[in-house]
Amino acid sequence: MLPEPRFVSTNGVRLAVFEAKPAQRTKDVCVVLCHGFPELAASWRNQLQPIADAGFHVMAPDMRGYGQSSGPEDRRAYSIAETTADVAGLIADAGYEKAVVVGHDFGGMVSWMMPYLQPDSVAGVITLNTPFGYSRENPIERYEQAYGPRNYVAHFQTQECEDELDKDPERSFRFFMRRDTGAGTNLSRTGRHDPDTMAYIHWLWDDESTWPGEVIMGPEELRHYADAYARTGFRGGLSWYHSILRNWEVHTERFPDGNVPKADVPALLIAARHDPICHPSLTDDLLHYFENFERRMIDTGHWTQLEDPEGTNDILVDWLTRHF
Repeated sequence: MLPEPRFVSTNGVRLAVFEAKPAQRTKDVCVVLCHGFPELAASWRNQLQPIADAGFHVMAPDMRGYGQSSGPEDRRAYSIAETTADVAGLIADAGYEKAVVVGHDFGGMVSWMMPYLQPDSVAGVITLNTPFGYSRENPIERYEQAYGPRNYVAHFQTQECEDELDKDPERSFRFFMRRDTGAGTNLSRTGRHDPDTMAYIHWLWDDESTWPGEVIMGPEELRHYADAYARTGFRGGLSWYHSILRNWEVHTERFPDGNVPKADVPALLIAARHDPICHPSLTDDLLHYFENFERRMIDTGHWTQLEDPEGTNDILVDWLTRHF
C-alpha cells in the first residue's frame, strides 16, 4: 500500500516517513501530510503520487505515537507544541526551509498551528475538515458544558475506552471507517453536530449488526490498519487527546491576551459537507485567522481523502500549483 518508510529522528522521537518525489525537483517547498485519529500515514496513500506528479516532494509520516513511529510515555508530550516541532524537524531533515503542511482531523490542528508555532518552517497550510480549534476557555470543560459528560473527547481519555479499542483492532476500524448509506454512520446518526453525535464512541459497545453505513476500506486496507494497531495499541493516538489541556496551555502562552493575529501564509480548508463531527459551519470563522484564505466544499463524510481521493487530489493539486 505504501513505499518503504524512511526513518527520521527529530524532537526526541523517531518518525516513519513515507514519501514520493518528482522526477526532477522544481519546487522550493515540500509538502507534509499529517493524519488524524485513528489513522496512519496510509490514510494519504492516494495523495502521495499525484502531489509528486505536480512537482512536489511529499512526505506522509506516521505521527508521533502511531504506527512505526515512536512516542513518549508522558501523555502530555503529544501537545501541539511537540507535534508542530516534529513537522518542522521533518522539513529541515528533507533539506527544505519551508513546507506546505496539510492536515486532516487531529492533523488539522497541526497544520493550523504551524504558522503560529513554527513560522519559519511553513509556506502555506491546507486542512481537511478540522475547525481552527482555538479556545480562550478550558476545552474539556467547554465540551462537557456543550455536549454533556459522555462526549467522545472526554471518553477517549478513559482507560475503559482504550481497553475496548485494543481488544479487537479490526473491529474497532470497522466501527470508525464507515460511509453513510442513508442512515448515518457510527460518527453520527442524526447528521447534526449535537450531543448525540458527540457521544458517538459509546456505540462501540453495541452489537456490530446495529452499526449503520458501510466500511470504506477493503480487506487489505483494513488488515494494514488492524495489524499496526495490534502491535502498538491505541495508546499513542489517544495520547493526543490526553494532551488537549496542554494544547490549551500552549495556546494561552502564545496568545496571552486572547487575540490571535492573522497569519500571512496562504491557507485552504477542504470542508466535508456530510461530516457532523467537524461540521462545515464550525469553520466559518477562519477568515479571522488568515489573510489569504479559501474554503472548498466536498461531498464526503469525515474520512475525506479516503472517501473521495480523486476529488480531494483535484482540489489539493489545483491549490498547490496556483500558489507554489
